[in-house]
Amino acid sequence: MNDVNAELEVAEKYLDEMLEADRVGDYQGFIKRFDNNELDEFNEEDFHEDVNLMLEDLGPYKNRTLLGHLNGFVDPKYPKNSRFVWRAKYEKNEALIVVGIHQINGVWYVNESNVSK
Repeated sequence: MNDVNAELEVAEKYLDEMLEADRVGDYQGFIKRFDNNELDEFNEEDFHEDVNLMLEDLGPYKNRTLLGHLNGFVDPKYPKNSRFVWRAKYEKNEALIVVGIHQINGVWYVNESNVSK
């Protein structure tokens, strides 16, 4: 369980950074923890479009509650990976947030960030 707690600390920190980047419209801040292999189809224009749609549908982010931990996707390149799920409250509505992380050479990277309305 200690590994999961350490991984949760990383995921929480990275999610806080991504939510702040969403709030201020900072694409570079949002992607700074992502594995570059996961960014092929996500550019700055996509980021701003997503942020605007989320603000329109959900309003500003307020808080979150951890729902749980899921094993990461089975991938021989990333044997150490996890996914975490939160129930997030926004001004207008609620959503689920999923953040997936994996470790390469002792460094954790984001491989998934998803908000489901």
